[in-house]
Amino acid sequence: MSEQLTRTPREFVERLQDGDRWIEMVSGRLVRLSPPTEEHGNIVRNLSKAMAAYFRKHPTYYACFELALLVSPATNTIRCPAVSCFPVAKGFDELDKLLSETVPSLVIEIASSNDRRDAMSERIRGYQVWGVPHIWVFDPDSQHAHIFAPQETPRMLKETESLTSRTLLPGFEILVGDLFTDPKWLSPSRDQAAQS
Repeated sequence: MSEQLTRTPREFVERLQDGDRWIEMVSGRLVRLSPPTEEHGNIVRNLSKAMAAYFRKHPTYYACFELALLVSPATNTIRCPAVSCFPVAKGFDELDKLLSETVPSLVIEIASSNDRRDAMSERIRGYQVWGVPHIWVFDPDSQHAHIFAPQETPRMLKETESLTSRTLLPGFEILVGDLFTDPKWLSPSRDQAAQS
């Protein structure tokens, strides 16, 4: 659902400061997205754990979650992907921002609702035009991962295949199917909730 009023990035940041969530801006129009699903959360939790373990051994990048990205200043288009990764070598400036104009090295999107899924091609094109070199898209419905990398043919990985990234994260590997499961550490608390 989009609102008809034309807005600026500054007005968008004011909305975030007021506590508004799950909003983006496309060509100056505010777009409200569906809240993330439980499946969306599982992917973020599982991927975050795997990436955190990798970054502890290889501190090359750091992750920001739901950081607003000004992907097109000319058209006032702002996207809020699930995860954005930036190089540590350039500092940790993005951690303190609500809106970033810095191009991340990796953007991770999750097609967990119809509004996110319907606009995914447009989102990917926007990131690529902006200069994002690596884009990962996870689809909880099909349980597939779609990988976009420089000078590579886009890949679709099934749940039985491993996600790797030789050029971005050498040595990183996770089974795609493991991203879509309930985290093991989450299961005991769910079991207790079901029994009460």
